[in-house]
Amino acid sequence: MAASSPMLELPPELLIRVSDHLTTVELGNFRRTCKHVETVLFDTFAKEFFSKRQFMIEQPTLQALIDISNHPTLSKRLTEVIISTDAFDHSSTPWGHKGQRVFLEAGYVTRELLLHTGQARDMLVEAFSKLPNLRTVGLRDYAGKGRRRDGEAARWRSWGWNWSGENTAENGGYCVGLSPALILPVVIYSLGLARAKPSNVEVFLRSHLKLSPASFSVGDGYMLPAIGPVLAGLQTLMLHVCGGEDGGGFPQGYDAWTQAPLKRFLRHTKALETLRLNFEQHDLFGDAILKWLGEPVPTAPHVIEGPTIDVSPLSLSKLRNLDLGMLSTEITTLIKVVAKFDLISINLWKVHLLLKDFDESADDTSPWAIFFETLANTLQSSTRLQRFSVGYARQPARLETIPPRHFDENVLFAPSGDPGDRRQINAEEKVSYRAEYGSNVKQWLKDVAARTWVMKIFPYGMRIDREDDNEDADENEGDDGDDDEDQEEDDDGEGVDVEEGDDDGDEDEQGDDGGEYDEAENFLKKPWEAHDHLLED
Repeated sequence: MAASSPMLELPPELLIRVSDHLTTVELGNFRRTCKHVETVLFDTFAKEFFSKRQFMIEQPTLQALIDISNHPTLSKRLTEVIISTDAFDHSSTPWGHKGQRVFLEAGYVTRELLLHTGQARDMLVEAFSKLPNLRTVGLRDYAGKGRRRDGEAARWRSWGWNWSGENTAENGGYCVGLSPALILPVVIYSLGLARAKPSNVEVFLRSHLKLSPASFSVGDGYMLPAIGPVLAGLQTLMLHVCGGEDGGGFPQGYDAWTQAPLKRFLRHTKALETLRLNFEQHDLFGDAILKWLGEPVPTAPHVIEGPTIDVSPLSLSKLRNLDLGMLSTEITTLIKVVAKFDLISINLWKVHLLLKDFDESADDTSPWAIFFETLANTLQSSTRLQRFSVGYARQPARLETIPPRHFDENVLFAPSGDPGDRRQINAEEKVSYRAEYGSNVKQWLKDVAARTWVMKIFPYGMRIDREDDNEDADENEGDDGDDDEDQEEDDDGEGVDVEEGDDDGDEDEQGDDGGEYDEAENFLKKPWEAHDHLLED
């Protein structure tokens, strides 16, 4: 650019403002115009594209992570590293020829060899040991929403997602998914060997594969000296666990040996302030873990002699935020957990609540109403609860047929201030409390108990409401699409949008974690239609 160019006279603020309106590709071209522009834009560019990055367990993408960690400036910017379950499909015939040829010519090894030889662990250790400001390490299996500058269709991808050369698949190139059950222990062990101490570990999973109990066996034996300091320093832990051996198989939650690894893992997280546990509905594993969490801490020291599956209850004295989702449990179990910890915030998302000897045919009995009322009477007047939210709650029901047909039904809430309004058109699927001057969470729980009801389902698809007012139910469907992000090949970057903050589509909301509960079937748009198959002969 000529020395007399007006571009050199523009103030830095204006250049940054102009760059905000460019796509990622255009931003890359703009940065190349001259050294002055590059210098002015570098800080905002590094913040947006290198504070948060996502990588796959593949040699070229892990090498990119190492290259960033070796950069004198960018290594200090990178505070969040996400490991994706995506991986190249090396066995696919239509795999991109360009990418396949480059892969082979570069001498890269397959992901199986990376994992089995320990090279993936070594590469992660090298990178983690050179990221001084690493605060969050995540694991996810989906592509989030892209940054605003690239439009609504942009997606947040791992570095190298289109490296195979052909972007014909929706996920970018021909990719397959690795089991998160195998990736998490590799990442945790690598953090320990690198002596890295992130404050947050966040696992957001949407596919059918979840973490398995075996994923947490790193909390014992040979690896414990390395990962112990990592777990001890965690302030936030978010997990999505299934009781099956591979994270997606038949639930084995009734087996105490299956529960032991996760219990021992959590025993080392004594500094936790935020804990999120997502399970799978009707998986006995989640209920067993929750019962253990609710157990009182023994006053006498817990002495263990020899190998055992006995794990003493947790105290978690610093725990202030608890999120539970995709869980089937009993009223008494849930109340014990909420009342045990000195919580400020609790979120319950898609929780299926059971009550022993509950009569599903009774019109005026709801496990959730009993839960709210009982919890209000159980909490101490000195409770510090400031936020309480419940969304997409479920409870058991049955059709009076021969034989009776059992299923789940959705819990709805009458509008605030009008508990008698039990019309589905005005029903709420989520309720929340946020402390304000003069408010009281105990009174709010009692109010919600009075507003709790369900849409009863009858044979042949007949629907009525509690008030029998014969008004038509609203069948309008809302937008329930997943928020899901992209990068430009030149900059190889994805990260936090400068103006909007975390713009990866993961809003870190309980259940959509962000998260993190996305079921294929939406029971809440038309709750009666979700069970139509139960009405057929």
